[in-house]
Amino acid sequence: MAHEIESNDSMVSARNVTPWHGLGTVLNDDGLTAITALSAAKLNWTVEQENVFDGDMVQIEGSQLNRRSDDRTVLGIVNTGWTPVQNSELLEIAEALGQVDGESFKPVIETAGSLRGGRIVWALIQTGQRQFHGSEHKAYMLLSNGHTAGRGLRGTATDVRVVCNNTLTAAERGDSGLFLTHTSGIKDRLDSAIKLLKWGNDSLDATFAIYRALASAKINADQAVNFFASLLPPIEVQASAPRVVGEMFNLFRHGAGNEGKTAFDAVNAVTDWVDHAKGFRDDAGAGERRFLNSTMSGDGDRLKRAALKSANLMFATA
Repeated sequence: MAHEIESNDSMVSARNVTPWHGLGTVLNDDGLTAITALSAAKLNWTVEQENVFDGDMVQIEGSQLNRRSDDRTVLGIVNTGWTPVQNSELLEIAEALGQVDGESFKPVIETAGSLRGGRIVWALIQTGQRQFHGSEHKAYMLLSNGHTAGRGLRGTATDVRVVCNNTLTAAERGDSGLFLTHTSGIKDRLDSAIKLLKWGNDSLDATFAIYRALASAKINADQAVNFFASLLPPIEVQASAPRVVGEMFNLFRHGAGNEGKTAFDAVNAVTDWVDHAKGFRDDAGAGERRFLNSTMSGDGDRLKRAALKSANLMFATA
């Protein structure tokens, strides 16, 4: 199904904000508790593990099967010793991350849900907001967890440029991500995740320092065009560079919140192109699935990261 949301997936969004794909439960709450999010996003199922057998009903040693408890969907086959982090635990971690400022308890979960039939579950919490360059930027911490092999528990700091609904990935830094594998000690190591909030704020502070430098770096049309062209991979340079560069340049000059004057406008143009303008030459459903993968963790995400890093090197530190 489109958006990687299958028939047994769901999600919830707080603050009366409808998700971009128009699916899921929308609540008026300013923030959600772990219990509310678990129920509203229909995540109140667990991962159950079973033995794996071959066609002759002989048990395959060293492997186990992960299933959803509610509908028995097979989530994947993993190695023996792979330890699940249940949905309730992920949401409790997300809730705890928002309480570390010493204030009284407050609901902090903005969105939560599952993708790919429950193989990926996420929770998003807001950690603060800032005014910058004439628009509001909200700081978020995204926690995601996989219920299949190769997908651990991840923590990512991100911010949203509300004026154009773009997301910009935090500056690429050696300590800018959390990744925990599903080994037997993952439950003990989850305690360290509470420290993630401070790391996330530090990471976003560093990112906003880059933003300020980029917003002060004036660039002309030729510099913008060369910047966009430098980001494209060789195949795309040969096949569609003029079209892609032209689309990005138009967003540089006329995209939401842009004036076509600074390196910050150029970075926003790339983000706008990836998140909103990039076309996929597939049937509608496949195109939307590729869009979600691209903007969240695929080629589109890598392009946005490359744009921020390259702009910082080319313009902010010049």
